[in-house]
Amino acid sequence: MRAGNHAQRPIARSALVQMQSLAWSIARHERKIFLHMTPDEARHLVIEGINYAAYHETDFSLHDSDKNRLFGSEHYESDRSVHEPSPWAEGDFEEKMGMLLVWANALNRTVPAFTEAQKLLESEDSVLSRIIRSARTRKPTDIVPGTKFGRSGTR
Repeated sequence: MRAGNHAQRPIARSALVQMQSLAWSIARHERKIFLHMTPDEARHLVIEGINYAAYHETDFSLHDSDKNRLFGSEHYESDRSVHEPSPWAEGDFEEKMGMLLVWANALNRTVPAFTEAQKLLESEDSVLSRIIRSARTRKPTDIVPGTKFGRSGTR
């Protein structure tokens, strides 16, 4: 016991806490990914952000087939009845998804996890990572020709 009746911490616990604290500080300082999410969680977060932007800006959400194409495997199965083909599958799918991701980035600019999820995925060799990389050079005003914005037409 130390003076003042304070118990001394075990060395192993104290060292572990210091190491975790140091690692956290370094990760924050170097702007590396410090959120603990798996690549699948990151994919899901980015895909849901794209889906939100699609519905928010155009009234057309992504179909499960679009989400599965982005995810890279059969991951989504909502049993939602589909009455017409996905407007996103027509034409250049990656170009349209890039446009939606730019909009999703604007809508989620105050959500650090959305940015971190993209950082985690951008170096992969996948459809989603190509879309993430292409979205970096686009502006929110870049509209893909033939994009449907409502049930009545396109822009």
